[in-house]
Amino acid sequence: MSKEKRAHARRPMRLGLNYRHANGGNFLYERGSNISDGGIFIETSRPLPVGTTLTIRFPSPSGETEVEVEGTVAWVNATSRGTPNPGMGISWSGLDENQCEVVASVVRAIAIL
Repeated sequence: MSKEKRAHARRPMRLGLNYRHANGGNFLYERGSNISDGGIFIETSRPLPVGTTLTIRFPSPSGETEVEVEGTVAWVNATSRGTPNPGMGISWSGLDENQCEVVASVVRAIAIL
């Protein structure tokens, strides 16, 4: 019996992305390792605290434009001995209708691959 509590199915992927604190600062480059209609997992050895709001940029499915959305750190896999996948789970927040459609198109494109 599965103990999965997620409302949205995750799709594994390797996506280069940039993120920064929503209040400003420099963008940092990391990789996303899975995405869903509900959020994304960002691989990083320096996860931010739960509750931190981020601005995240990544390429659109066509690769012609860049998507910029906000998310909130929902949970953290801290870097420690034996942690195979350090990083932070991000929950999308404040997406408008267009941004929701773009995220959904990324998830659909990855599901096809």
